[in-house]
Amino acid sequence: MSFSSQANPNVVKTALDDVFKQSFEPQTHPGWAGAESSLAFRQRTIDNAANIEEIFKGVSLWDSRLEEADVPSDDPRIDNKITFNVANYSKSVDVPKNFFDDNMHGAWEKQVEDFGRKGRVTMDDNAYKVYRDGFTTTLTADGVALFSSSHTTISGDTVDNLETAALTPTSLNTLIVSLMEQKDQAGVVMGNPPKTLLVPPALFKKACEVVESELLADSTDNNINVYSSKYGIFVAMSNRLGAAIGGNGSDAAHFLLGQDHSVTRWIRQGMETVLVPWQNQRNNNYIYKGEFREVVGALDYVGTVASNGTT
Repeated sequence: MSFSSQANPNVVKTALDDVFKQSFEPQTHPGWAGAESSLAFRQRTIDNAANIEEIFKGVSLWDSRLEEADVPSDDPRIDNKITFNVANYSKSVDVPKNFFDDNMHGAWEKQVEDFGRKGRVTMDDNAYKVYRDGFTTTLTADGVALFSSSHTTISGDTVDNLETAALTPTSLNTLIVSLMEQKDQAGVVMGNPPKTLLVPPALFKKACEVVESELLADSTDNNINVYSSKYGIFVAMSNRLGAAIGGNGSDAAHFLLGQDHSVTRWIRQGMETVLVPWQNQRNNNYIYKGEFREVVGALDYVGTVASNGTT
């Protein structure tokens, strides 16, 4: 028995959703990092249209005290409020009823596959914009760019998490030292271990050679490569970072993230799809809609260093 798209709108939506979900699934090849990657973003869900955050200044290092002396006190503070407004991303496509019923040359399947892929690319592009613009318009709660030489902590210190050197074993070591000696908002050097080296496609091969070679990176010398043997840094790549994207995309910029960085993807609504039946349209087309709501941002510089690769 054949089904009628008129009598079974749920069957139609299921068919469209099956194709959409297959093309919307994130990339899985080694090294690829999409919007849902925990290597590049903290993942949080929220239940409102704006996420308001403030920076917490913790206490300084503990003090020694004499017996029966008062226990030293400190003044943890919260300051530098910043608001991340959730954006609504949506798109629709018309699927003619006859196209679906007849499916000539797989016409509607190709259309919905492309629709799903573009939804995934939109999600990734929105997420990685925080890094692409990290040297310019991605601001943290202190009002300066995410990667800057002039971050001001709540305790009054100046912190520099911006480098300019091209990616080499030596420059990576500079980033690691900067990350490990970075002061927090209370002016305390916390020692943030490196976790992820995030790069555009043009630097992926170089990054893997530097980080993952068994012996000394970029050399025939028989020395150990501390990046692979001691630090255990993951190399992650996104094509939403490269120069081909335009704007602030770069084939030279690279980013080192520590275990406690604050670059976060706040999800208000995951991807949802809906089908408007052809009976409701004057032209007998189905309308297939997709939508997701989220915002990506960086509250603080802590746990991040980057080089724009210009020298």
